[in-house]
Amino acid sequence: MAETRWLRVSYWVGAIADAVAGVAMLFPDAGGVVYGIPDFEPTTAYRYAMRLGASLMFGWTVLLLWADRKPLERRGILPVTVFVIAGLAWAGAFAVNAHFISLPNMIPTWVLQVLLTVLFLYSYFRSGRAAAERLIPHGASSLPEAAAEFLAQKRFAVAGVSRAGNAPANLIFKKLRDSGRETYAINPNAETVEGDRCYDSLASLPEPPDAVVIATHANQAIEIARQCKAAGVRHVWFHRSIDGGSYSPEAAALCATYGAMVIPGSCPMMHLEPIDVAHRCMRGVLSLTGTLPKAIETQKG
Repeated sequence: MAETRWLRVSYWVGAIADAVAGVAMLFPDAGGVVYGIPDFEPTTAYRYAMRLGASLMFGWTVLLLWADRKPLERRGILPVTVFVIAGLAWAGAFAVNAHFISLPNMIPTWVLQVLLTVLFLYSYFRSGRAAAERLIPHGASSLPEAAAEFLAQKRFAVAGVSRAGNAPANLIFKKLRDSGRETYAINPNAETVEGDRCYDSLASLPEPPDAVVIATHANQAIEIARQCKAAGVRHVWFHRSIDGGSYSPEAAALCATYGAMVIPGSCPMMHLEPIDVAHRCMRGVLSLTGTLPKAIETQKG
């Protein structure tokens, strides 16, 4: 598809540019010629700094080639790379301000950096819809509709809460509980969380939940999915924001197979009123980049 082609072009162009920059850093004498620095004699300290920079450039080259192996799944490396480019541009501005490199000799480098930034951001935003659609099964419900149906349930369980209180699951648990909903915390290694009793599994709850938020590590999601199947949970939400979050294709497929409505991304906090400013902004950003699911698996049974 066109979106994947643009991503792959970005990865390879970036990798080549970084590799060339790394080579130039290994041989600073050549860099002096390129930037028109007269009588340039690199000091030991300068060569040391350039070798550090070269290792980073070669490392980023490998990182971009690694992203090329899974273009859509690893597209997040592109906006991160833009920050790296911004740092290099700032270093160039410092060199010009210090009269180490003349402004005319630096302009071509800045032009290249601007072009790379435009290419990376264009590829990232263009591929957003395709990346989201790869994560969702066929279905008719939109995300807002599915979220409203999920939150309309009576009894909730949140898997992945932390005793330290700093996990996304804790925020979700507290928001659901404080909204007046019957909510249970799931963590096999804790007795209490956020002042409430914590349960080691869905099977140990007083009553089976109607809806479950999975906010564990992705490799633990399949176990919670099995518990959801055993308990007959009809609504399952895999917490996910910018990164992969708790989403597991295997776990989502298991839930969908036995008839649950699966929400494979986003966060209940983005839909549970009153929505705080941070989650409202995040919802807008993820919607703009196409990271939010566009359709949700409906129940089969």
